Amino acid sequence: MERVRHPQKLGDHLADAHAHDVSFVLLFDGWVDDVERFHASVERFVPSDFEVVVVDNPGDDEASERIAALDRVVHVPLRDRLGWAAGRNLGLRLATGRIVCIVDTSVEITGPLELPEPQGLLGRWGLRATESIYHFEESDGPQVSAVEAYFMAMRREILRTTGLFDPKFKWYRNADIDFSFQVRSHGFAAIVDPALPLARHEHRLWETTPEGERKEASRKNFFRFRDHWNDREDLLRPD
Repeated sequence: MERVRHPQKLGDHLADAHAHDVSFVLLFDGWVDDVERFHASVERFVPSDFEVVVVDNPGDDEASERIAALDRVVHVPLRDRLGWAAGRNLGLRLATGRIVCIVDTSVEITGPLELPEPQGLLGRWGLRATESIYHFEESDGPQVSAVEAYFMAMRREILRTTGLFDPKFKWYRNADIDFSFQVRSHGFAAIVDPALPLARHEHRLWETTPEGERKEASRKNFFRFRDHWNDREDLLRPD
């Protein structure tokens, strides 16, 4: 399989008219069965016109061929690995849906999914600050401090205002909180709807990463998030 050597040359559709109702953006770091499970759930439960954009970090060519064979998939097989945020950004730039959804491969759609028109970020799982940026707890919303990137939907057009993820977040922990604060700093809301028909399965990247490596990557990401938003106490309060 020929792999993309220069992803920056693939273009940028952020300013283009939408070609689909919904784009689901995935970063593939292994576990092709999870991608196929999510794709099957989209085909079963999403009634609108959709595409699935899969940014494929280099690894298993057989898995890449299985992804490329799926219907309505924009497959981007990379030669060189991208970090969590840079991979998501590439997928967002290539997406052409009116609504774009960042989705983790551990997620499965479990019932008919009809997304409303998000006015900011819309997710199934969220966090609310309790005292400061050092303390977050899970929240069913509706308004939250941050939407978790297991599933994060937004109108593609708002990205021209908010910008994309900070590409220096190479690991996922705290990158979604940082992006949520970035979106909310532009006046958009972060909303959680626990009725969205979504389920989470085993998060294989977390489970297979050594504990020491997880802690160090998470620590670095938190300090980056803190440096961005430590003086924005107003963003702690989602209401």
